[in-house]
Amino acid sequence: IGFDVVPGERLLAAARRAGVWLPFECGWGSCGQCKVTLVEGETTLLEPAAPSADARDVRRKRILACQSTADNDLVIRPLRVGDAPETERPVGDYTGVLVSREILGPDVARFAFEVDRPATFRPGQHAILDLGDGVRRCYSMANLPGSARVEFIAKRYPGGPGSARLFDLPPGAEVALELPYGDMFLRDGPGPIVLIAGGTGISAILALTRQLAEKEDARPVTVIYGARTRADLACWEELAELVEFLPASELTGALAQPTSDWTGTTGFVTDALAAGLEGLTGATFYIAGPPVMTTATVDLLVDRGVQLLDVHYDAFG
Repeated sequence: IGFDVVPGERLLAAARRAGVWLPFECGWGSCGQCKVTLVEGETTLLEPAAPSADARDVRRKRILACQSTADNDLVIRPLRVGDAPETERPVGDYTGVLVSREILGPDVARFAFEVDRPATFRPGQHAILDLGDGVRRCYSMANLPGSARVEFIAKRYPGGPGSARLFDLPPGAEVALELPYGDMFLRDGPGPIVLIAGGTGISAILALTRQLAEKEDARPVTVIYGARTRADLACWEELAELVEFLPASELTGALAQPTSDWTGTTGFVTDALAAGLEGLTGATFYIAGPPVMTTATVDLLVDRGVQLLDVHYDAFG
């Protein structure tokens, strides 16, 4: 099976556009699911800081298909090849037009894009936005699928070229998007559900909560949302309103720097989670937020005996 690669194009995208489906999950170089063996030829790693890039892979001729481009003709050996996408990740290319930007908190905003066709994804998954000049960033969808609209909640970071480009987009600006990526979507099962958000990880958790509320899901749901200050808890009221629709649910906030009138947890989401973990036997956990918070939460769960099969988190930090 062969496919063409445009100069500078990522191997995973080139294969997908040719109808050749290689294994992948995050599309960002964090999960390592798209690694293939380079049999012949040379490649360039476009994101040397990709989290799953490993010096051992260089010796083993293993490359990240999602972050590598071809320097010349290649022969690669993937773990498997399909002629259709997995049902969980039918990734496609979309063109989005920025139609609104809503300020939610200090340097936090919700961006809405009208896309060229109804977007297919599962709540909790993410998109990759091409913001120009080689700047690409991942953002989780905050809305439900099925319409020609996608929404993202993002934070402007000082010195961050990706967030600066997103925040500086004028109304009507066009952006190329690839979606959906990721393993963050609800699973069926009888056990409790725990949704954990840190910072702008609320984008994915808000979408999952919307899905549960729309389905009137009867499973017990615990939602934990943490941030630095009360002003940083973007969409808190919106989240609380959704949680009220769920028949057996609980919403807990955690602030690292609370004011004297704060009645939630003082500390991090891990503090709030640890306090109630004994009552969450058989739960499935969904985690979205900064890499440090996500890693700490996963480590806590594993230390407390939770199986990794019951833990799902975004992987594009």
